[in-house]
Order: sequence, then structure tokens, then C-alpha cells
Amino acid sequence: MSAQPDLGRSPVTDRGRRTRAGLVSAARGVFEEKGFAATRMGDVAQAAGVSHGTVYTYFETKDELLTATIQQIVDAIRESMRTPDGTDPIQRAWVANRRYLDAYTANAELMRVIEEASSADPKFAVILEDLRRTHTERVSEHISRMQATGLVAADLDPDDTALALCAMVEGYARNWTNRVVADLPGAAESLTRLWANALGLSAETLQAGFENSNATQHDVSKPAAPAESVSAPVSLEGSR
Repeated sequence: MSAQPDLGRSPVTDRGRRTRAGLVSAARGVFEEKGFAATRMGDVAQAAGVSHGTVYTYFETKDELLTATIQQIVDAIRESMRTPDGTDPIQRAWVANRRYLDAYTANAELMRVIEEASSADPKFAVILEDLRRTHTERVSEHISRMQATGLVAADLDPDDTALALCAMVEGYARNWTNRVVADLPGAAESLTRLWANALGLSAETLQAGFENSNATQHDVSKPAAPAESVSAPVSLEGSR
């Protein structure tokens, strides 16, 4: 069972909720500018235009504040891993890779902060592990379905293959230095070609999938924005 994350105190009034939301928004900007270690609660108070004590009204520690800030993006990353039903395997892979790149690009700086914090505190490492596990499990299920239809060789281990493919996509997104001005569709296509080659999909399957993907590019062209609200808390399993 996942442990309940420390998200700070929940306000009971509309004004309190607005104040807390303003603090979280300000915290994101400060964390992204200064990094986790260099950020002070006073920096967040100044950025939000409130007194130092107001921050502590809602968040006792910087850890709580970062966890609440992370909460904004976890659903966006998870949602990017979803693909439409009833599509061919290449289209599914292209859509998944494009959406993942969109979401990572929109949240790259905060992801960097999470990586920094995770090196010092295991509970932040668990958040990253949970996202990676979700990604890998969905890809593994996709590979298993393709194996059942004969598209992919049965001797490939779905879990190991999914782990390698997801690591490739995540590593590409993390090290994509020109992501702000990059060709997202082109990058997604390159990753998908590598994906298809690793799975041994035929050239005909690859070509048909890209034709379908090009016809539906408008459905995935907008970068994923940070979520205003989140339906489920981030997982901090094993953090306590």
C-alpha cells in the first residue's frame, strides 16, 4: 500500500485554497530557478508576495512544499502514457512517444529538481520509480498483446523489453538539450523507428503506422500542461 504523502495542511476556505495554490505555483518557479537544495521557504514567500509565516501555515517543511508542487505534474506525465484503443501498433507507439516528449518538455525543469531531491531523500526517488513502473507496465502489456497476435516474436520477454524501450525514451527526453525548439513529431518518429526495429516489426507495419500517425498529429500536438488538480496523490510507497 502506498503511504500518504506529506502535502501540507489542507485549507478549509476558498481564500485559503487560493493562497495555498499561489504558494505552490510560486514554489515551482523558485525550485526550477534555484534547485531544491538552494531554495528557502523565505524565497517562496517572497515570490508569492506573502509573509514568511504564511508559508508555514500550509507547509511545515520544504519537503512538503516540493511534494505538493510535484503533485501538479504527476497526472500530466501519467496521462501522457495513455494511448487510444483500436489503433495499429506503430500508431500507438508514436502517439505514446509523442505525448511523453510533450509532457516531459512541459515539465523538464521540475523533473530535474525531483532528480536532485531524490539523490538525498528516498521518498522523492519513489515518485520517479512509480512513474517509471507505470510506463514500463503499460508498454509491457502492449508488447504482450502484439505477441498474442503474432506481430512480435514470442521469445522476447515483455517486461525486459519494455524496461529497455522506456529507458531509451526517458533518457532521450532527459538529455534532449534543444527540446524547447525541437521537432517533436520528428523526434517521436525517430524513437518509434528504434522501437519498431527492437520489436522486429515489418517495414510494411512501420510504414502503415506512420501514415496513420501523420493523419492524427493534430490530436497530440499540444504540450501537456501541468494539472490544475490531481485525482490521486503521488505514490510515496516505502518512504516511511
